[in-house]
Amino acid sequence: MPAQSLVNTPFTLTHSSLGLLFMALSATSSVVAADADPRPADYDIQSQSLDKALVDFSLKSGVQVVADGKLTAGLKSSGVSGHYAPEQALQKLLAGTGLTVLSSKNGTVTLEKTATAAPEPQSSGTTLPTVTVSATADAELSDANGKNYAVYSSKSATRTDTPIMQTPQSIQVVKRSVIDDQQNITVSESLRNVSGVIPTNPLYTPSADRTRIRGFAAEQLIDGFTQYYSPGDRESTVNVERIEVLKGNNAILYSGGSGSPVGGVVNIVSKLPKAQAFGEVGVKIGTNDFYQPFVDINQPLHKNVLFRFTGEYTNASNFIDTVNTKRFNINPTLTFTNNDSTTFTLQGKVSHWDQPEYQGLPANGTVMGKFSAHRKSFIGPADIPDSHSDFNAVWGTLDHKFNDVWSLNVKARYANSKFDEKVQTLFGADGFVADRPFFAPSTWLLANAELYQEQEERSFLGNVTAKFDLGPTKNTVLFGADHSDFIDKGYIDADFGAGFGVGSVDLNNPKYTAPYKKAGLGVNNMFVDNVTYGGYSQWQSTLFDRFHLLTSVRIAHVGVDFENTTSKTVSTANKTKVLPRVGAMFDVTDEFSLFINYSEGLRGQPFVNFVSTAVPEDTITLEGGLKFDFAHQLTGQVVGYQIDRSHVAVTDNTDVLQRAKAAGQQRSVGFETDVVWQATDALSFIANYAHTDAEFTDNLAGVPQGNKLALVPQNSGRLWANYRFSQEWLRGFSIGGGLYAQSEAFLSNNNNFKSDGYHTFDASLSYEQKNFKVSATVKNLTDEDYYQAYGYFDGRVIPSQGTSAYFTASVKY
Repeated sequence: MPAQSLVNTPFTLTHSSLGLLFMALSATSSVVAADADPRPADYDIQSQSLDKALVDFSLKSGVQVVADGKLTAGLKSSGVSGHYAPEQALQKLLAGTGLTVLSSKNGTVTLEKTATAAPEPQSSGTTLPTVTVSATADAELSDANGKNYAVYSSKSATRTDTPIMQTPQSIQVVKRSVIDDQQNITVSESLRNVSGVIPTNPLYTPSADRTRIRGFAAEQLIDGFTQYYSPGDRESTVNVERIEVLKGNNAILYSGGSGSPVGGVVNIVSKLPKAQAFGEVGVKIGTNDFYQPFVDINQPLHKNVLFRFTGEYTNASNFIDTVNTKRFNINPTLTFTNNDSTTFTLQGKVSHWDQPEYQGLPANGTVMGKFSAHRKSFIGPADIPDSHSDFNAVWGTLDHKFNDVWSLNVKARYANSKFDEKVQTLFGADGFVADRPFFAPSTWLLANAELYQEQEERSFLGNVTAKFDLGPTKNTVLFGADHSDFIDKGYIDADFGAGFGVGSVDLNNPKYTAPYKKAGLGVNNMFVDNVTYGGYSQWQSTLFDRFHLLTSVRIAHVGVDFENTTSKTVSTANKTKVLPRVGAMFDVTDEFSLFINYSEGLRGQPFVNFVSTAVPEDTITLEGGLKFDFAHQLTGQVVGYQIDRSHVAVTDNTDVLQRAKAAGQQRSVGFETDVVWQATDALSFIANYAHTDAEFTDNLAGVPQGNKLALVPQNSGRLWANYRFSQEWLRGFSIGGGLYAQSEAFLSNNNNFKSDGYHTFDASLSYEQKNFKVSATVKNLTDEDYYQAYGYFDGRVIPSQGTSAYFTASVKY
């Protein structure tokens, strides 16, 4: 893959701006390429020192700006906001500074003082020699190869291109450079770079998303569309440009499926076609017969038609007996553009996952008990049929710029998916949770079971945006609407024979004599239609370049129709509600900002039989904190939050049929910090920490008030460092290493058992040149043994994998 545009803004700085120079210089890459994009783009650079404004301009445009530091020292730019070609945006930045463009060649612009310019500001310190400042283009600006880990703007939180330092909400972005440097194999592994996120275990069948953010369930999106169950090959990273994590309910913009998820959303942003041809073909091999060929081909078909194709196939055995995983992911993308005001992108995805159903191990025999189950045991016969999961979709996105004020974004998707889980499950004294044996000390009953579901989804998202200045304010107004129809049908069959299942197993000496057989008729008997729609408006305003206001409101509708044709159960829930969001941010200095944010959410509860009228659950999120950005070198945030969840479905013990009522309440309170530090042009750091206290605030769920929510460690954190050698004889090499740690977590809401707290160390080494790359990584370097909470039937654990190693080789052009 060819080098991407890197920018250079040389300055000679006096003592007064030495700090800015040092931090900007440290945040950069030393490689320079003149690949500036001449096409118009949306600029939103605030009024600030000219030095910093020029760095922001270079980050956005890819243009190298060259000037003697004595010319820029002490000058201030009034900023630029609007849709401009790079040369137009630069002229607006320079307006009133007394500087103009001397020459422009090969993506490099040289500045000089105009003939009528005022005298240079007097320097109070020593003038330094001219130096080159290079800054890597933001991930939001399609810099897939950018080595800087920091991201400075995001569209996911507001659907507008807004600087993170002006967005009063918690946003973390995992760039492609982080995924590559850490040599992550799965999306779940990549999510450890974000505070407060506990990802789904990759061995868990793609029939449910077990990711937790701030203690509550989250949901994976692809390019803004909900994945609901996250079916198919959900862990593939081959088509991931970056991962954006939005915390809280995010109900204004993300309410598909059954409505807004409580904890937050994980938005996977796909790779898109580029104007320059490049490609990469490679293979990854590793421990447990891991084999993964992959391809990424970008080929413009015409100056107005761009094409990109990514694909990946994975075949791997496992540290768990019997488990062999096969999965693939195919992603073609076609973009039509006039290279100015209009772009239409058509995307497709075909993905499949295939593996014997792994149900974890019970608490007894692992984290407690009078015997020790074999860590690598697979529960069930070795010849059990594979479970499988599929996801297929096609979607289109139209972006159109009417003028400098108005723009349009419209997206639509059709998708179908299905999954089929076949398991010979444990049945213990606590039912299917099975953390306690049916017969002490180590014997459980067994039952053949099957869960099958298939889904069909049609979604539409659209909005219009207006950007304008009014007096001392800069404003962005968004009007939008969306509609999602998610049809879900399936069945659950279980075979208990004459009331005792298909036998039993002693996990102290396991033998599975009963084969797996189809557990029932295999006929769909449960039908759910989830319909969500709404309209929303959003106003972002910046006053005097210091105060940033975000207000929005959504008229939201959530409808869930549920029918069980076997039990003759019918349940309907429909609710329309006004959902507000309001946030504010104040720039204390150019480096520090304080923010606060309040929002409400609404989510349906499918597959629940209510005593009376079904009711969706409500959520309220309140958060506030500090964000910081030192010259694009040291960036991050410190945040405190509280999330309240109410009207949660709980069993009504006064009802003969044990139906549910919407009465349960839960709360999560905590604080988090996320930091990215580009210490030098070669040395990068990521660090995060989260303290999460998620609990039941009543006793209606059948557990005592104050019980902690399952699967949620109170403390978790990540530290990662990567160094790129710049010495001539080592150039191209890079090394990295990191630590991940989390405390104990309860296996079930009854809080009877806890998983282990643990830590792991990872290390990586890579060598990259223009046309090839080789890399190696070792995970769990010190071979730590521990058990994690697994969440199968709301219980059980999974053992650690132990030390594993992977090697990747690829050729590029």
